[in-house]
Amino acid sequence: MPQPSLKSLQAAEAVGRLGSLSRAASSLNVTPSAVSHQLRLLEAQLEVTLFDRTDTGLVPTAKGRLLLPKLTEGFQVISDGLAEISAKPRPLLTVSCGLAFAARFLVPRLVNWNAEHPDTEIRLVTTSRLVDFDREDIDIAIRFGKGEWPDVKTEKIVDQSIELVCTPGLSKAFLAQATASKVPLIVDEQSLVSWPQWSSSVGNKYLDPSRHPVVRVPDASLSYEAAVSGQGLWLAWPVLTRDAVASGILVRPDIPGWDANLGYWAVSTASRWRRPQVRKFRAWLHQTCAAAA
Repeated sequence: MPQPSLKSLQAAEAVGRLGSLSRAASSLNVTPSAVSHQLRLLEAQLEVTLFDRTDTGLVPTAKGRLLLPKLTEGFQVISDGLAEISAKPRPLLTVSCGLAFAARFLVPRLVNWNAEHPDTEIRLVTTSRLVDFDREDIDIAIRFGKGEWPDVKTEKIVDQSIELVCTPGLSKAFLAQATASKVPLIVDEQSLVSWPQWSSSVGNKYLDPSRHPVVRVPDASLSYEAAVSGQGLWLAWPVLTRDAVASGILVRPDIPGWDANLGYWAVSTASRWRRPQVRKFRAWLHQTCAAAA
């Protein structure tokens, strides 16, 4: 069997990763017909069909799904090897995370990263959606949940038990029987935990969500702002509020937290997972979260 050419392997990898002939052609700076020719040449040399030709485009076959991730990983290993022996280290690490995590925990601590790793610049991309690592050129993401995302490598950074927080003044009003039900509840519309779930989990003895006024906000970042401005009680993840609690801006009423089996995770693709900068950033995240606990 003749050895496949590098061009044909690159063409197959690009189509598999980017999902179409046109995007692969643009990535390789060639025409779609040239990419199609290389695919057919590779399939003929290997005597296998890597893609089914459908009305909606090229769809990897079972053998294609087996080969294509290995091609992506192989080309990434080559790229990383070339970067490691070059005169200059890779200067940029792109990190995706939610706005609240970035603003309330990560950004204030990046000064330590910059001091420890002056050769690597962090570029933050803040979004609440799941990013496409390859199409958006993301090296590593920090996601919140149970770690159950398909087709990615995951590593738990820190567990989180949800806690009730508020300003000191609201805490006194909430803990006083006469005024408790008048204290509003901040409802984060993107939260994975609702007030009824929390109330049920701690035994329904601290508050009845149906008796309290509600302040609705779209995400955790604005929930934080609502909480520190004294607008209501907030069911918060400690990593987002530990600095405000440490400074006395927010307090935790003497009510138990709830372990909902959730936490923050480092997430990336298999090929990017082993990059030196990604490994260093994951280790730094573990160290930073442990130090802040």
